[in-house]
Amino acid sequence: MLFLPAFITSLVAAILYKPISTKSVLTNGLENVLLVTAHPDDECMFFAPTILGLHAANVTVSILSLSRGNADGLGEAREAEYMQSLDVLSIPESRRFIIEHPDLQDDITKLWDPDVISDVLHPYIVAQNISTILTFDPQGVSGHPNHGSAFLGARHYARSHDSRVKVYSLISVPLPTKYLGIVAPLQAKIDLYGIALLELAEYAYASVLYMAGRSSHAPFLKSAVSARTMPVFVSGFDNFLIAHRAMRQHWSQLVWYRWLYVLSSRYMWVNEWQVAVTAQS
Repeated sequence: MLFLPAFITSLVAAILYKPISTKSVLTNGLENVLLVTAHPDDECMFFAPTILGLHAANVTVSILSLSRGNADGLGEAREAEYMQSLDVLSIPESRRFIIEHPDLQDDITKLWDPDVISDVLHPYIVAQNISTILTFDPQGVSGHPNHGSAFLGARHYARSHDSRVKVYSLISVPLPTKYLGIVAPLQAKIDLYGIALLELAEYAYASVLYMAGRSSHAPFLKSAVSARTMPVFVSGFDNFLIAHRAMRQHWSQLVWYRWLYVLSSRYMWVNEWQVAVTAQS
């Protein structure tokens, strides 16, 4: 009677154990990536699967927060927490930045000016030789206007300052799928493994046709999940625990509902990206 529950538990643990990501331009090792966030703690609340996935792919990652999160007068404390969080996430001091600008103050009621953000980003993008910006999408996951402003500013930069820079935005999922907890990585990994199996089946079918002389095209096996055009990063247990530890550095923000967020949010496990601005030669 206990065999089936034990088998299911073991299967779930096996699926969740290791991280997985799609093969994409973000993981080719040729990009210098700048993650643009709005506030300290965004890096671990929303983007940890990507940061850790890019590390595993040997991609150079820099992180810039557009504000110190001073809405409650805690800017100095939050900056210190941000640095401690980035220690946990293994971002070198030379590639971590935080902005204090009068027009970019943490405010849940205000949009930031894209021109200001674009001008602020410029020297960091040049100094770090950035080729790709990662940031929120217009909805900003939580609907915070500062999050959406980060997207508008990054997009404005790529369109007005440097057409060689690509911008990817983190997809905001609907509320019913946002708080699935451990179900989110299970679903995402099953989807990705399913795509890989479909590609393998296509390869096998094409091989049969080729060997039977019914096709003149030699088959080739695509790399796993390469057909997925959208970059996806899914954490395993270890990466989830690293993200959890990074979040615990932000003690000033760990009110009760953020503990619930850490335990239930899809973004602690899964990041899905879409292209917002493509590079122009």
